[in-house]
Amino acid sequence: MTRRTTTLSLATAAVAAATLFSACGGATDSGSGDGARAGPPAGAEPTVTTPAASGTTDRVTWALTAEPASLDWVLNADFFAGQVLANVCDGLVRQAPDFSLQPALAARFSNPTPTTWVYEIRDGATFHGGAPLTANDVVFSLKRNIDPKVGSFWGQAFANVKTIAKTGPSEVTVTLRRPDSMFNAYMSTPAGIIGSERTVKAEGKSYGTPEGSVDCVGPYKLAKWEKGQEIALAADDAYWDTALKPKAGEFVFQIIRDPAARTNALLSGTVDGSWFVPPSALARLNGSATGRVFYGPSTQGFNAIVLNTDGPLRDVRIRQALSMAIDREGIVRSVLAGAAQPSRAPAVPGTWGYAKETFRSAWDGLEVTQRDVDAARRLVQEAGAPKQPITISVTSRDAEVPVIGAAIQAAGEQIGLKVVQRQIPPDQYDAVYTSEDARKGIDLYLTAWGTDFADPLQIYEYFKSGNFYNFAGFSDPRLDALLNDASRTTDEQRKAELVTGAQRIVVDELLWIPLYAPYNTLFMNKRITGAPASYVQLHYPWAAAIGSAG
Repeated sequence: MTRRTTTLSLATAAVAAATLFSACGGATDSGSGDGARAGPPAGAEPTVTTPAASGTTDRVTWALTAEPASLDWVLNADFFAGQVLANVCDGLVRQAPDFSLQPALAARFSNPTPTTWVYEIRDGATFHGGAPLTANDVVFSLKRNIDPKVGSFWGQAFANVKTIAKTGPSEVTVTLRRPDSMFNAYMSTPAGIIGSERTVKAEGKSYGTPEGSVDCVGPYKLAKWEKGQEIALAADDAYWDTALKPKAGEFVFQIIRDPAARTNALLSGTVDGSWFVPPSALARLNGSATGRVFYGPSTQGFNAIVLNTDGPLRDVRIRQALSMAIDREGIVRSVLAGAAQPSRAPAVPGTWGYAKETFRSAWDGLEVTQRDVDAARRLVQEAGAPKQPITISVTSRDAEVPVIGAAIQAAGEQIGLKVVQRQIPPDQYDAVYTSEDARKGIDLYLTAWGTDFADPLQIYEYFKSGNFYNFAGFSDPRLDALLNDASRTTDEQRKAELVTGAQRIVVDELLWIPLYAPYNTLFMNKRITGAPASYVQLHYPWAAAIGSAG
């Protein structure tokens, strides 16, 4: 599971709100305001990669928006640890910049039966501590995810696993209880990372902390972790993949929480680059002589998630009406500086890793998210406006969230719905994901949520009966059957047909109201280049590709 929010300065949020509401006030009752197309600035079209580096460099500095809680791969549950570990710890499989899957520490992988995955372990790969990679390390690392004492964040990837066994000197076989079309893709996430059994056992709870080490196979190795300040990586000259030999001798992540300070560091050149550029900074950075902003495809989507179907959003017609009244184009232009596209479904186009034309055709047929205020009013009149107000959760932690909440509030009131915002303290906003008590009293929860790899099935699994993230308690035997069949098939075309069938049910129910699909944003100083622009910075050794621009 992948979640993310962006950060906007409060001052810029206020300006965005004024602009957005001015636009809403002057819009017609159908369409999307002035009709301008949302998107990045002219000449800054989305790209998968940036120009290749022409040479090496001694040092690159990179901004992290927060400090990782841990660098133990099974506890990698945030975007901060992910950006670091992607360059330090290889998995069995790797995601390429185009979201395709490639062999990594598994030199080859095969699926000889519907319930068997066989991984041939790569010869010549060595851990940062100097020991060779073995099949025993692979078995140990994968089994950590199913050990309740470890508490792996990635345990759900192994829900269908029956056994993990060494079946040859350099071979590991995973046997499943039933076919699972996503299992191998999960091996490209932290679920498939391989660490040194000897080091993990020796260090115990200190492994992956500032006091311990990280002993993996990767282009960079952990050199220093100065708590609260920076994480320094050093190139590993013994890395097995010569195509990704590090071009920077040292790669330093500086922890800069404040978005204004981060922007100033990028503009001044004291920091060379950063992912997740704050929307408020895009205009300044795009016009800077210091470097350039790149926009890449992403598997992320921003949604308004229905948490309570016993309250004012009980009637699907009210959910549909609210969705139809929202000015998505206005939000993208005014709040996100064009760094997104309006969305039509929880699984956005970046997740279409197979049968793209099937998914595109289904996407084009989804009209419930198209703005039509007149039709929305008629739906409210038909259903009857609920007496209770619709409560939207917002937080000051991410300043664009209250602005988006206010836009939804205005849209609702425009069609006869009473909508209120509920401020959630920044350190409590994410409690909704794990605490039923935290969800009480909230009807709509604003959040970014995407897939860990390019497969829409992953996000639609959350709508299955009894799923942990099925907050509304939705249950539909038709949906369950479609998703179960999709997880069992190896025919990509058939799988896409099943998933789009499930998508139609999900979108019609609107338990997640899709708002926009953000671009992956990246800033690099003009002295460096080479990073992929696509959203693979959590699963691909991107730092190894960054070097001198010439």
